[in-house]
Amino acid sequence: MARSVIMRTQEGKILHLECHSTVGSTHELARSYAKFGYTDGYVVFSEKQTKLNSLGEELADGSEERGVYLSCILRPSIFPSQAGFLGAMSAVALISALEEHTTKKLGIGWISDIFCEGRKIGTTTVEGKLDSHLAFEYVIISFSVKLTESDFPPRLSDLIKKVFESESSSIPLIIAKNILSKFFNLYPKRIKSSDKFMDVYKKKFILSDYHTRYYEDGKKRKCKILGVDSHDGRLIIETANGSLKHISGTRGIILPKKIKFK
Repeated sequence: MARSVIMRTQEGKILHLECHSTVGSTHELARSYAKFGYTDGYVVFSEKQTKLNSLGEELADGSEERGVYLSCILRPSIFPSQAGFLGAMSAVALISALEEHTTKKLGIGWISDIFCEGRKIGTTTVEGKLDSHLAFEYVIISFSVKLTESDFPPRLSDLIKKVFESESSSIPLIIAKNILSKFFNLYPKRIKSSDKFMDVYKKKFILSDYHTRYYEDGKKRKCKILGVDSHDGRLIIETANGSLKHISGTRGIILPKKIKFK
């Protein structure tokens, strides 16, 4: 049975958290709520999922993975062109929160994958629906992270319990509230001026100089990742012949699940 938690962010935003121990997918549940008309700032949280793991991959029937699974309904008054930065913004919020719960090195992969000591442990997703006037009916931001005691020891989380609420809060819920706090400290005031969070994003970005393959004319071709464009969030790659290309979607390039940290 779900329980309801009310949270106020530092910016004064009131969030309604519907907290579960296990769900199939917080994202799917939030989408159904958004279509039904649930308000801006309604959040679905769970400590386990049975359909998707922390990397957004399908789980085998009956399996589940412990972590932070969090989906927030937004009703934004922004242009669709501005929504392209929500992935980078959510990644900055996620890594900023997680860094307060671990001593291990974290980094961002494109668009919003989170790596811990070179292993991909989580990601964020952004889904939006436009109305007949090409304005957003809703946007759903989802965060997912696999929790292990070796990466996120309880003692570190215990230190910041007082920031949020009672001793009865579980560690995943404490981390979830921290993620939301970080996100709403950026959104929506920074979405129209991305320089602030893109500076952090580029500093935490760990795929520069990574050699991989991209797709062109139905074929896989070699390339090297150079970085991310601050103006539009696209991935910048160098092809085998030395030319530069911009990639706008994750389906256009093969991205790693593991990487050697510098």
